[in-house]
Amino acid sequence: MIDKLKKYFEQDIALCVISGLKKGADCEYSKVTVRPYQATDGVKFQFEYTVKAQVKHKNVDYEQLVPEIAQLLENYFTQCMVYGRENDYHINCFNSKIKAKTMPPSKKVALKAHNKKKEYILNEGENIDFLVYLGVMTQDGRVVKARYNKFRQINKYLELLKTSLDVLPQDRPLKIVDFGCGKAYLTFALYYYVVKILGREADITGLDLKEDVIDYCNKVAKDLGYETLEFQKGDIKDYDRTQDVDMVIMLHACDNATDEGIVQSLRFNAKIIIAVPCCQHEFFKQIHNDNLQPILQFGILKERFSALATDSLRAQILKAIGFDVSVMEFIDTEHTPKNLAIRAIRNGGFNQKEYDNYAAFRDYLNLTPYIERRLREEKILEAE
Repeated sequence: MIDKLKKYFEQDIALCVISGLKKGADCEYSKVTVRPYQATDGVKFQFEYTVKAQVKHKNVDYEQLVPEIAQLLENYFTQCMVYGRENDYHINCFNSKIKAKTMPPSKKVALKAHNKKKEYILNEGENIDFLVYLGVMTQDGRVVKARYNKFRQINKYLELLKTSLDVLPQDRPLKIVDFGCGKAYLTFALYYYVVKILGREADITGLDLKEDVIDYCNKVAKDLGYETLEFQKGDIKDYDRTQDVDMVIMLHACDNATDEGIVQSLRFNAKIIIAVPCCQHEFFKQIHNDNLQPILQFGILKERFSALATDSLRAQILKAIGFDVSVMEFIDTEHTPKNLAIRAIRNGGFNQKEYDNYAAFRDYLNLTPYIERRLREEKILEAE
């Protein structure tokens, strides 16, 4: 259905109206109207679902437009009117068969969406072996509709890596460790990007606590022929190796596991650290400042502020140790609240001014950060 509909949306759209409920369709909507709108990150589409005298809304990106309409026509509706820049189309859909009447354009199109389709590092239409194996893509390179969010997350992750890897050595294989790899979608994406797209040699290790997950990931790596990708069972704080590591990645390590991962990364002399923290409870009971009572008196606001303070101090102490640090959105909050990524790239040694900024903020909030204690225990941080 998606492939059959695509050609009718290969133009900029002014409006799309989906109607004509199928006989016996279990659907609360009587009509769905789709309109483009300008968002901060490009053109998006708002689906307006008419429910009796009320309406519901849902916003999607360009690449989700046709899959969303296809699902409505497959399951609930028989007609779709497309008003575009080049043509209007009156589409009828019965038993998954598409018939369309082409007419001259009748509405003014204000926004250009088609030419602004997001270009990813991994693109639909390509046969990407690990995505096919893991069920994100079909054999013909089509992204499975239910896995679009995972597809976008993988590409967002690779964009984050793309701007980081240039600082790493070019004359030898890279050594990369992924703490808490889980089912390793992103670890396989990392290998595919570094080895198959960039053509670099790399020894990549994924680490997780679940033995069955590790066994599965090793089987996938073997089946795909990813020879320098291995998975091991182990905890972040207990993991050790004799060689230095170029890059350490930790995604969704809970609470102080992120701090342990940062400490280990520094012990390994990592040049790049990428962390997407979650479940940050450390400061909730510690944080105190009378001037902040308008925030701290409300539990949900205190929880969010404490989480932001945690990541702020992690980022600041890394700057003090000698890293260029950026904090950015990892994936839209629509898909996961665990969406802040801390990226740190080694640029020098200890910076007293940055440490003073760290200490001032720490003291203002009356905090005793776990990460600072661990860095002092490892003699990575000795400033007072």
